[in-house]
Amino acid sequence: MKRLGVSFWLGALLVGTILLVAALAVVWTPHDPTAIHIANRHAPPSAAHWLGTDALGRDIASLLMVGAQTSMQVAFLSVGLGGLLGTALGLLASARGGWTEEAVMRLADVGFAFPALLFAIMLAAAFGPSFANAVLAIAFIVVPTVARVVRATANQIWARDYVRAAQAVGHSRLAITRKHVLPNVAPILT
Repeated sequence: MKRLGVSFWLGALLVGTILLVAALAVVWTPHDPTAIHIANRHAPPSAAHWLGTDALGRDIASLLMVGAQTSMQVAFLSVGLGGLLGTALGLLASARGGWTEEAVMRLADVGFAFPALLFAIMLAAAFGPSFANAVLAIAFIVVPTVARVVRATANQIWARDYVRAAQAVGHSRLAITRKHVLPNVAPILT
């Protein structure tokens, strides 16, 4: 097994720190992140304000902690939603085949061709900037990739003998997808 490099460990340390800070922000922050104290604006780092304060006198450390929490929520929700939709579309395309598979894959091509940043800007312009719109914009980026990978893997599984045997004894495509294809696709999603 190849030794893991320094960059891997530095990255793991950074991600672990962000996750720890985000988890800590759920229960504790040094100050109320929304409290405005104009008298303390642009204060330098000190024992009271570890990273100083911003233009409104809010504690920067508290704001970063809450921001890490929000970032993790957006990340987990958007990847989860994109993964679920992409998996469902990939399984549908593989199970149905024909024009359904072609339509799903062309939709995935549109998703790949459409710039992610432009989609995010369009969502914000149409519906306003919000947590939900951020989740939708990122999920939109994840769906085509997951759908393509799931479809390709599912197509390989549909060609296996035990799946053909299940078809021969009269199991429906939905039952085969649920009992045989999805469990074999699941490891690639982790």
